[in-house]
Formats: sequence, structure tokens, C-alpha cells
Amino acid sequence: MSSITAGWLKKETHGPLKRYEKRWVVVSGNSLSYFRKDDSSAPLGVIDLPGKKIIKGEEDRDNSFKFELTDKDGSFMFMCDSKSEREKWMDAISCISYAPYGGGMFGTTIETSVKRERVHGGGSIPKVISQCIGYLDVDFRLRESGIFRLPGNEKLVKSLKSEFQEGLEPNLDTKADTHTVASLLKLYLRTLSDSLIPAKYYEDFLSVIWTYDINPQEGIQELKFHFNKIPVPNYNTLRMLCRFLYKVQSYSDYNRMDLNNLAIVFAPTILKNNSGDISLEMSDMTKLKKVVEIMFMQHEYVFPKDKEMESQNIDMDNIDPDTLKNLYSVLTIKHEVLQREMEVKEDEIQKKDNEITSLKQKLDETEERYRLLLEKLSNLEVQQLEGVSSNNCNTVLLQSHVEATVSPELPPPPLHQEVVPVPPRRGTSTKLSSPVIRRSSPVKNVRPPPVKPRPRTIATDPRYNAS
Repeated sequence: MSSITAGWLKKETHGPLKRYEKRWVVVSGNSLSYFRKDDSSAPLGVIDLPGKKIIKGEEDRDNSFKFELTDKDGSFMFMCDSKSEREKWMDAISCISYAPYGGGMFGTTIETSVKRERVHGGGSIPKVISQCIGYLDVDFRLRESGIFRLPGNEKLVKSLKSEFQEGLEPNLDTKADTHTVASLLKLYLRTLSDSLIPAKYYEDFLSVIWTYDINPQEGIQELKFHFNKIPVPNYNTLRMLCRFLYKVQSYSDYNRMDLNNLAIVFAPTILKNNSGDISLEMSDMTKLKKVVEIMFMQHEYVFPKDKEMESQNIDMDNIDPDTLKNLYSVLTIKHEVLQREMEVKEDEIQKKDNEITSLKQKLDETEERYRLLLEKLSNLEVQQLEGVSSNNCNTVLLQSHVEATVSPELPPPPLHQEVVPVPPRRGTSTKLSSPVIRRSSPVKNVRPPPVKPRPRTIATDPRYNAS
């Protein structure tokens, strides 16, 4: 559970005039109680949290950070002073409210998560760990550079966390990437209310280093002995995690995450004390990191096999009333969840049927239009063929008519040329200048007239001008 279990919040009143009043709120057990003052003995109201859904409100212009607790019986609205405060309250409440749905795993212990999930068919390891490791344990993802060191998509990490917290099982293959899933796994381990190795065994595991430095074999034997004392879900989870991280370091040539780097990342979440003394944690970091490295290297000897979970069968003859009541409540909520899921699936199926019917109608209309278009096209081709044939007939008739009217025996008319001599000027040489050739347009079927010689006179005869 989150560290915040009590504090001041503003709660919306249920009168005709909606307003927010400051209340002292305490989350304990399976309920949320609110008081007028922090030292009040009698609460103003108590809200049963199991089965409640948490809805994050939108941020208003006045930077109010709201969240709502709702179910079929009603809703309760609260306001926080900051976004981080709202996230902490929502985490603390969701650990209890989503427990009947198999959720609420972030902020609890490994043992609590496994118990809740087994009611809904879970195994001996929390689903978020098994699904994240199953997603990452692929060759090309293990080669990803900086795996568990580089951060993932923060928005997507929060979205996946919300789905797991509500008891859902998101499809990581379609919604996430390598660094996002690695960040989600680290976030789950970091938000556990108690570390993978419970804090009460903190000193026992650190003391292994003294034995290991003197005799490594005895140190490993002592480490194995201490692991047999932790709860079974923690043992099985550590076994899976250590095996996987040892495989991750075998790809260190590609992902650059060797045993030392992995121990630095996971040591604070695998083993930590709850004293809150930061200086003590920093002074013990070297020993803590060495213990985690030994766990990774010797995982096959330290975790030889999975421990069998205790039988979950319930003796109905000797069951006590409180257990029966809780079991009935869980089964009722599970029945309601399945009923809602079935209704949603039926609505989706009906929508798909309507879409298929609509598509069939559109297909029929398209086929009818296509058929009409083909008919128009064929008619147009027939008309064009008829027009071409009639035009060819007219052309042939016209050509034959022209050939009949024009005589083919007549040759083309020659080009007529006329030579005109140019007389010399007076006082010039008696030699005749070169004649000028005048070209005239051809005359069709007309012979040129004969050229008559010009009569010579004394004035024009060059022989008399010799002197």
C-alpha cells in the first residue's frame, strides 16, 4: 500500500449546492473514512473501497486535481492540492478498490498480489512480472542496447500500469516496446510495499557477505538457507527474475548490461530496509550489490526448483461465516464483471453484423452501377463502329468521283520561263548584258504565246553604234 494513508483532502458535498469542504481522510483496511478534524473520533462517513472504480478528473483552469470513486450505488468526488498528491492517493485506494477484480497489484506485496490473482486463475507469480519477462525474453529484445537502463515511454508506462491495476491483461505485443516493458517491470518492483526479500530479513542476507569472503561455498549455502525462509510467492518470483537477469547479462556484448550494471539497477528493489535512513542504505549499497550479484551467478544452486503453492481448495464444511461472506462478495463481483464483458462483446458483435450488412448493400449497389456502365460502354462502341463504316463509304465514293473528273493522261504543266534581253544604255559598252530571267506562275493546259522578234532600227541596232 502507498505511504499515504491519511491526510487532508477536499470532499464534494452531496447537497443541492455543490461545494468542496476540507476533510481529514484515512484509508485503512478495506474502507476510506473522512472526519471533520484530524483528532475526531467519530467519522462523518465511511466508504467501502472494494469494487469501487477510480476516475481521474480533468484539470480545471484553477489547477484543481480531482478524482472520483464510483460504483452502481453512487460516487464521491475528492480534490487534491497537486498532481503528485493525487497520484499517491489514487495508488493507495486502487490497491483496495480493484482487489476483487484481480488488480490492485501496484503498491502491495508479492504475496498479496498472488493471493488476489489466484481467485481469478492466476499462478504462483504476479501476472505483471510473468508477462513482462515473457515479452522481454526474446533474442532480439535481449540484444537491445541499454535494456533496464534507458527509460521507456512514460505515458505508455502509466497506461499499462492502470490496466494491470484494474485487473486487466493488456496485450504487450501490440501496445509496448522493449524499454517501456522494462520500465514497467522496474516500476512494479519499486512500488512494492515490501521488497522481494522482505525487509525483516535484511540483516540476515547482508551477513552472508562476511561468510562468502572467508569461504564462498559456505556463503552460498547460507544464502540458500535464508531463501528458504521467505514466503513462497517471493521465492518463486525471485527464482524467475534471477534466471532471466542472468540471461540478460549473457547478451552484455550487445546490450551493455553486465552483472554489475544489473545489480546496481535491481538491488534496491530486491532487498531494502524500511528504516528510511538514506545514509544507512548508501553505506550498505556495496554489500547489497554483491549479494545480488551472487544471487544472479548462483541462481541454479540457490533456487533449485519452484516451491509448490499451498492448496487453494476450500473445505465448505468447516468454513467460517466471514470467509464465506468474502467469497460470496468476490464471486458476485466476478459475475458482474463477466456479465458486463459479455454485454460489451454482444454489442460489438451486433455492430459488426450491422457493418457487414451495410457493406453488402454497398457492394450490391456498386455491382449494379458497374453493370449499367458496361452496357453504356458497349452501346457506345457499337455506335462508333457504325459511324466509322459510313464515313469510309462516303470517302470511297468521293475519291472515285474525283478520279473520274480529272484526266490522268495530261502531264503536269511545265514551268514557263520568259527571257527578256536588256538593251545597253547609251554611252556604255556595246556588249549585251546578261539577260534577266523572269519566272511566272505555271499555266494549266495553256501553251505560251510565240515570241515575236522585235524589228531592228538604226537606233537600236548595235552595229550602227560601233563608232
